[in-house]
Amino acid sequence: MTSTNVIDAGSAPSQPPARPRTPGGARSAGVTFAGVLRSERIKLTSLRSIKLTLIITVVVGIGLSAAIALLFSNEMRSAAGGSEGAAFGAGASDLQFYLLVVSTFAAPFLALIFGVLGVFAISSEYSSGMILSTLTAVPKRTPVFLGKAIVLAGVSALTALVLVAGGLAVALICYPASAAQLGSSMVVSGVLGTVAYLVLISLFAFGVSVLLRSTAGGIAVVAGVTFVLPIVFQVLTMTGWAWVTTVSEFLPAQLGTVMSRGIVDVASGPTFWVATLAMIVWVAAVVLPAVGVFKRRDAH
Repeated sequence: MTSTNVIDAGSAPSQPPARPRTPGGARSAGVTFAGVLRSERIKLTSLRSIKLTLIITVVVGIGLSAAIALLFSNEMRSAAGGSEGAAFGAGASDLQFYLLVVSTFAAPFLALIFGVLGVFAISSEYSSGMILSTLTAVPKRTPVFLGKAIVLAGVSALTALVLVAGGLAVALICYPASAAQLGSSMVVSGVLGTVAYLVLISLFAFGVSVLLRSTAGGIAVVAGVTFVLPIVFQVLTMTGWAWVTTVSEFLPAQLGTVMSRGIVDVASGPTFWVATLAMIVWVAAVVLPAVGVFKRRDAH
């Protein structure tokens, strides 16, 4: 007698569904930090307010540089021609001073615009509610925070470089003889110091905006630190208190001035490197607490 074994297909153990594969055959790894950076870049550069801010920054900055270049180049020509009424000479140090003044003159005034850029980088998502979608797509908040900060620093650095390079181009057009000092250590360090200062101001504003989650509040704080505080301490110097002068030398606006002068000998006050380190401390004092707040606080 022959027996027949019938196997029920429904009783066979089912296999788990295969995980989706990428076109290259590798399994999907989920959200990567590169993807976070790409997303943050798209979000930041697609904002109309950001585009307008960057355009205004470059146009106003180069316009101010052109006005200063026209004024100073006439003085340089007068000095080169032996005129006794010239404000300064036409030596190497004068040419370096000319290049730095023209290319970095607008930086203290435009620091607020870079601060606004830093505020918009995060506050716009809170005001629109997009931050909820962002944190849903990337549940780990640290990559989001770092991605926003890195993209902001990159955009700020690129804008500052265009701004300073435009100022240098205007300076060379107005007085071509200054090209001989373009590669001097004073000019190079001053240009890089100006770029670093504007980037650090934008990161400082970014940290303030994360803490406050308010566009108006963030701009008010940045404006107060960069413009109001120097005026307050200028008034306080009339008291004769020694600490007022010391503290005023380490306010962001004064630190930015020192950084834009490049590596030069100073009789008093912070040097180029001390000013750069102090500006980094200002940023760290705001950004580090902002990281903790961003990770713990409800996004609503």
